Amino acid sequence: MHVILFDIDGTLVSKKSTDANERERFRRAVSDVVGRSPSIEPWYYDGMVDPEICRRLLIDVGLSSDAAAEHLQQVITRAGQIYLASQKQPVLNSGVHDMLGILSASPNHKLAVLTGNLSVVAEEKLRLTGVRSYFAETFYSNGYFDRTDLVRDAVRSCMRKYGLHDSRALTIVGDTPRDIGAAIMNRTEAIGVASGFYSVSELAGAGASAVFRSLEPSKALLEALHVESG
Repeated sequence: MHVILFDIDGTLVSKKSTDANERERFRRAVSDVVGRSPSIEPWYYDGMVDPEICRRLLIDVGLSSDAAAEHLQQVITRAGQIYLASQKQPVLNSGVHDMLGILSASPNHKLAVLTGNLSVVAEEKLRLTGVRSYFAETFYSNGYFDRTDLVRDAVRSCMRKYGLHDSRALTIVGDTPRDIGAAIMNRTEAIGVASGFYSVSELAGAGASAVFRSLEPSKALLEALHVESG
């Protein structure tokens, strides 16, 4: 059995189709709660989990650590509300539907989502793009402030559920160096897909065991995901 955990933004879903909504939900959430509007530079926060982004933005607009902590849950909740109420049209990256279809048909694979998004945001993106049914497991950022911790708990959960004895029976697929770094810290395989802000060379430099330009189901990508050739 091999478990593959996919990031959402930039990996499954095109960043071009989500970037404006992502910036706006964080900007408005902070502004609505504390009356100060932050500047959102998406590449700076790329790969972070939502609660950590909210905390950093509160500090960036001038709040002390104590004041940020006081308002943090309100901002997190508001960020989810804003996304659900917004006009949005997330679009799958090239090859994603075909790749998920191939993997879901394999008796030796289980698919999971592992994302920095809050659960309400992630579920909406998966629903709107029509891929929610592919995933047996979901791991969202609610309650986490570090991606490495989120990955650690996801890995432990999958290993228990599927009786895996080696963390390398899991592969994390992501589009940022933070995705790759968190996978390596938890001793899983890490595959990069250069469909977000980062290049093939940057993801390889972060330590990915293999990097691809898209999730188009090439022979090399299928081999990297441990799909036996027919």
